[in-house]
Amino acid sequence: MERRLCHRDELPDHLARGLLREGRHDRVFAIRRGAEVIVWLNDCPHNHRPLEYQRDQFLSADGQHIVCYAHSAHFDLRTGHCFAGPCVGRYLVPVPARIDGAGNIWIPDQLPAPSALNQA
Repeated sequence: MERRLCHRDELPDHLARGLLREGRHDRVFAIRRGAEVIVWLNDCPHNHRPLEYQRDQFLSADGQHIVCYAHSAHFDLRTGHCFAGPCVGRYLVPVPARIDGAGNIWIPDQLPAPSALNQA
């Protein structure tokens, strides 16, 4: 089963946007690079807290990688691999996404577990 996340055009190109708001935080965030959309759980593997310091602020100033603003962990935006900060070698958890012919982005009803790629 899937649920519609948003339409591709609702994501600003070369920026990130938090989605699936729950309380004060978004459960996931999506990054758009042209026609490509990448979706991640909003969960830093360092201490399992949201990455952004304010709404929709997931990327570095130059927009080239994802940053957890709590402890300065830096992640590759396509692989989720942490290359700097307290969780080097760990990964963000990807959310499988598909874009239909109308530009709608679909994700699974059941999101992956936060620690799926970071088992000790």
